[in-house]
Amino acid sequence: MFSYTFKQNSALLSAVLLIGTTGIANNAQAYNRIVALTPDVADILVALDSTDKVVGKNSFNSNPKLKSVPTVGSHRNITAESVLSVKPDLVLGSYMAQPTSIYQRLNQLNIKAVNVAPKEDVNTFANSIKQIGGYVNQSTKANRLANSWRQQMSAKPATKTRYLLSYDGRIVAGKGTVADTLIQRAGGINAANVSGLKPLSREGWMAARPDIIIIADHNKPMLGSVASFSQRPEIINSPAAKNSKIYFWPADDFLRYGLTSPTIVNRLHQLAK
Repeated sequence: MFSYTFKQNSALLSAVLLIGTTGIANNAQAYNRIVALTPDVADILVALDSTDKVVGKNSFNSNPKLKSVPTVGSHRNITAESVLSVKPDLVLGSYMAQPTSIYQRLNQLNIKAVNVAPKEDVNTFANSIKQIGGYVNQSTKANRLANSWRQQMSAKPATKTRYLLSYDGRIVAGKGTVADTLIQRAGGINAANVSGLKPLSREGWMAARPDIIIIADHNKPMLGSVASFSQRPEIINSPAAKNSKIYFWPADDFLRYGLTSPTIVNRLHQLAK
């Protein structure tokens, strides 16, 4: 009798576990119409082979695999109405989506909306990969991707190279920014003596004495060529100008975390050689 009861309970437990596991899998598979509110999340969805699930993206998205996906407006000023227009069953985004109340608003309208990366740091981004993987039934692949990304973000040997990473040749990425972390992990020193993204005075640029200057490339038409920027009074005597170490890079490379951040750390490190 004991043997029969044990077997009966074991069978019941197995059935419960099976139902639970199936429920999780079905829950993930149920999300087939996803809006990626922010470009970081969109790139992760593509990397997790879930391009076909994306029915809406923000207008700043440049991922070629999402070229034909409808836009729902800028992530800097998103509205619930624009998101609802593509009839999603799941909305995913990060801290980049503004206003931050958009997640609450969508949930109030019975559309599941999740801020997978509420903070701007390395661990949060890695965890967001895993979280997104759970929603698209790609947990194994997401865990591998997140762990690999985190490992590749390990710090490089110190070079003592001084970097200034700037949005427009005026606003610089100071302490506590993504750029600051990338510089540190590349073994360098952030020459911007400010916190956050802030304008740096002409005197501040001169005092910084950067070895390397990187500026968001979409501002190149406003700033002119590297040669003309190098002739600015606050730039001309810097080691960066004298050694031709001024570059224009895409803003997404150094103003936010992304799947290519480990590559950016490597590029920054290589520039010091």
